[in-house]
Amino acid sequence: MILYTTMPLETVYQGLEDMRPSYLEVELAGTTVVIEPISLEQGKIVRLLSTDPKDYLNPNLQPGRVINFVPGEG
Repeated sequence: MILYTTMPLETVYQGLEDMRPSYLEVELAGTTVVIEPISLEQGKIVRLLSTDPKDYLNPNLQPGRVINFVPGEG
């Protein structure tokens, strides 16, 4: 990404160091996935943790997909 601006870089990137996303590991369809919560009951798949190649071909486990989950269960 190229950013063309006359603003100082310190102003553009201000607060970037403070941004720390939180991730959770949940089991989905028998496979462990890492999600980033976006609401109390929804999360976006960030990473798939599996050694089975078939899991990576499953469109329901693709990173970026929003899933419903119940925190604290599992």
